[in-house]
Formats: sequence, structure tokens, C-alpha cells
Amino acid sequence: MSVRAAPACALVLVLVLVLAGAPAAAAADPAEAALAARDAYVSPRVLGSAAAPAERELAEVAAAMADAGRPVKLAVVLGPTGAPSLPAYARRLVRTLEYEGTLLVTRARGPVVAVGSRPTADMTVQMRAARIGAHANQVERLTAAAALVVPPPPDERGELLRPALGLLAVAALGGGWAAAVGAGRAARGRRRRAAEARARARVRLDALRAHAGALLRRPGLPPGERAHVEAALGAYADAVSALRETDDAERIAALDPPVAAALVGLEGVAERVGAPHPRGDIFAGLCAVDPSHGPAGATAPVGDRPDAPVCGGCAEAAAGGARLVPRRIPAGAGGLPFTAAAEPV
Repeated sequence: MSVRAAPACALVLVLVLVLAGAPAAAAADPAEAALAARDAYVSPRVLGSAAAPAERELAEVAAAMADAGRPVKLAVVLGPTGAPSLPAYARRLVRTLEYEGTLLVTRARGPVVAVGSRPTADMTVQMRAARIGAHANQVERLTAAAALVVPPPPDERGELLRPALGLLAVAALGGGWAAAVGAGRAARGRRRRAAEARARARVRLDALRAHAGALLRRPGLPPGERAHVEAALGAYADAVSALRETDDAERIAALDPPVAAALVGLEGVAERVGAPHPRGDIFAGLCAVDPSHGPAGATAPVGDRPDAPVCGGCAEAAAGGARLVPRRIPAGAGGLPFTAAAEPV
């Protein structure tokens, strides 16, 4: 080989090594590694020190939905590692993981991408109609999306078959297996109750914040009344902090009285300054699609309601042909409209 040909050969060798290493680099995806072992992942590069508690919350939601026969994996990622877009990335994850449930992925900001047994286009339309992407909080965004688009369990025959198989297993393996199954069922029940209580508490807190924000934006709000509103926002912040620190349904339910008291305080401010107020209904006067959108200022069809109060953004979306559906919260094998959380526990 000539001396002149040697550099060219070296260049070719480098290119071959680089190209050979490209798939390995693309495969070095922390989300893929995490989701192969569990059902939730939150990138520390997105949420920093809040990533671990956020991931625990998403794991609770995923476990509760799995218990209800609605398997799901939830992920907050930095970006579509090794893929041209987030939808392509999500599809690749499902193929790589050989996952048969529904995968939901989101980034720091923007929409949720869902891939599963349902047509992706149908799920995307549903999420856009519910303005899922408007949630600033990634955990709330994924939780609301999962409650909305993850399909219900299979037909009743399949559901009836599961207990029968369980009895066969108990007969074959004895009482020790039965005890283990019972303990696992109890743990799953606790996770499901905690996830449902958390989603219920979150939507009520969103409504409290929306009412307080509307009053703070009111021109000429007297300083004394502003102090009452800020006290309600303090109660909101305390409840949000406490919600992150517990996974017990009873402790989550104990956050309800302070929220209800803060709402009463806001109603008093609104009455004294002549502003609209909820009059005991925490969602009254707020957008019927999602209370986190804030006060309603227009009407539009929402779900089965032909003339529901909505915010300006939802009214504009409806005028553009979007079908609006209300935010849902996990409940049992399906989900319920957020208005199911109107009454205190």
C-alpha cells in the first residue's frame, strides 16, 4: 500500500467506526432503559430535583390504571432521542419495548404523544379537544391524557376469566400463594386509591388557583382584600407541597378542608368587591373544559353540553372546528369528568 493511500484508508476506517457506533449512540436513551424496567420515567434534565417525586406520582397513576385493566407507561423526556420527532420517538419506544399497552410521552412543554392499541390520530384529536397540552405541569398533563385516551379493559368475558384462573392457581399452589396474591391486591388497591385521590385533589387545587388569580387581576382590588387572596394562594401552595410528599389516600383527602376554607375566603372577597364567585361550587364560573384554563367568558359545545361556559382559548378552538371534551380524572376502570370532584370529601 502506498504512503499516499494510507490516510485515505484511515479516513474510511474512521467513518466505518462512526457509522457502526451511531445505532449504539441512538440506543443510549435513559427513558428506554427506565421504561423497560418500570412504567414511569421523568428526565432529571427536565425537572431537576423534582424529577424523583414526579416520577413517583406517575408510577402511582400507572399502577392504578394497570390495576383497573388499563396498562400504561408515562414518560417526561428531554426530547426525541435518536428520532426526528416525538411521535416517531414514541413509536420506536413501543416497538423496542414490545409494549402492548399505551405509551404516553411529553416534553418540558407542549403536547402529549400517545401510541397504543387505539389509532394515534383518534387519541391526538381527543387530547387536542381537551387542550391537554395547555397543562404547564407535566405530571398533570400526562395524568389527564391517560385518563382520557387509555382504552378500558377488555370485554367482560376476559374479566370473568381472570378470577377463574386465580382460583386454579390457588388450588395448585396452596394457601401461601393465596396470601401473596391477597397482599399484592391490597397494595394495588392502595396505589389506585392514592392516584385517584391525587387527581381529584389536583383538579380542585387548579380551580382554587384560577379563582384566586382572577381576583388578583381585578383592577383596584383593595390591599386588605388582596391579603385574603394571597392567604388563599398560600393555602394552595401548602397543599401542593403536601400532595407531593404523600402517597396515602387518607392524607391526601385531609388536604380538602383547607382548600374548602380557602374557597370560602375567596367567595367572601368576591362578594365584598362585587366580583362573580363560585357560591359553594368550586368549578362554577371556570372553563368547562378544564378549570386550570381560568374563568369562562364565552360558551361552546363541550362533550354532551351544547352551551357550556368556556375560556377564550377553548371558544376559539371550538370556532375552528375542534370538538371540546372535559378534563377527566382516573376512577376505577375508566375516568370521570373533573366535575365529579366538585364536592368536598
